[in-house]
Amino acid sequence: MVIKNAYIITMDDQEVIHSGYVVTEGRKITYVGEELPVGIDTTKVIDARGGIVMPGLINAHTHSPMSLLRGYADDLPLHSWLFDKIFPAENKLDSDAVYFGSVLSIAEMIKSGTTAFSDMYFTTENAIKAAMDSGIKANIAPCITGFDSEYIVQLEKAKELFKTYNNEKDGNIKIDYALHSVYSCSTETLRAVAQAAKHDGTGLSVHVSETEKENSDCLNNYGISPVKLLFNTGVLGKATNAAHCVYLSDEDMEILARSETVVATNPTSNLKLASGIAETAKMLENGISLAIGTDGAASNNSLDMFAEMKLCALLAKGTKKDASCFAAYDALEAAISGGALALSRQNETGKIKEGFDADIIILDADSPNLCPVYSPISTVVYSANAGNVETSIIGGEIIMENREFLTIDMEKIKREAKKTIERIGISQ
Repeated sequence: MVIKNAYIITMDDQEVIHSGYVVTEGRKITYVGEELPVGIDTTKVIDARGGIVMPGLINAHTHSPMSLLRGYADDLPLHSWLFDKIFPAENKLDSDAVYFGSVLSIAEMIKSGTTAFSDMYFTTENAIKAAMDSGIKANIAPCITGFDSEYIVQLEKAKELFKTYNNEKDGNIKIDYALHSVYSCSTETLRAVAQAAKHDGTGLSVHVSETEKENSDCLNNYGISPVKLLFNTGVLGKATNAAHCVYLSDEDMEILARSETVVATNPTSNLKLASGIAETAKMLENGISLAIGTDGAASNNSLDMFAEMKLCALLAKGTKKDASCFAAYDALEAAISGGALALSRQNETGKIKEGFDADIIILDADSPNLCPVYSPISTVVYSANAGNVETSIIGGEIIMENREFLTIDMEKIKREAKKTIERIGISQ
């Protein structure tokens, strides 16, 4: 496949090619440059018409089945939202609900430029199947909780899913493990799951310091912060994806940087639940690897990574009162390179570069909000939106072309999602 007439953001040392070609063969990118080499197979040619070609965005933290709870429990603080509304509603979600909710989320993500995502949920097998059917890349993590031996059954189920599905679909599917949080897990649970992830060589996701209450409860119960507790129990490390991290001390930041833990910030969800604003600019200054997530549609109401990326940059500037901090490339790097790192896929995705997987999106050149283009990087971060994504290619396969899905029957999914909500009886 050849993509021509492209404004290419490579994400490789900030290189931008103003009019060039991308050539793919199978799953891989085989050429990127200004001239098309002689002898290239031109059976399939996509004319970008001067549009922006870039690596797909990577949603570093979400809960895909929760699209079925979009708008269900708005305008509540996190702990009331979670314990009074969401957990009871989630108990009603059966395997069909998980499947259709997951496909609905995946469709929204693909439409808005996401080519890979990290998912954490309690019931995951049908979320895995949804990702496999759609063609997206996904790190799906069965979520484990418990203060007694109840975690053991959950962990064994997670291990079974790992053995069955890890590296399926030519590596598109990865099975990670997840711990819900320090307030829903004992130290025994934290240690056991961390050890299992290390033993199996897989990633580990965890919610961290999302609210002031979480921090104060942890200090009261253990005498230390959630970050320090997770470090002491072996949870943190370069294969760990720490979501939120809104309330961090200087010591917490030093621990996260030293352990090479990746932080997935979720600005919209944190604002909507009134949890607070993460100090992302300070994280970067302290050498913390930063990724961006949307969180689930129940707490964000949208899975649009373009909106999330822009908000992340603007919040950093506004809270620091420094327009130069968290520049456009910092935001784009967090939304792509940081996401690849959070998913432990940094050697396969996140760059338009020879040898990397062809995980590519094309933005429509004719959109008025993308005109004119002085800097394609600034244009993507501050001007682009989900509606600008015209084509999505994942692992060399065209998943969406001219905004039409090639792997998802959208009308069927919407119809089944609505029927599922009625069947299981979720209502305000």
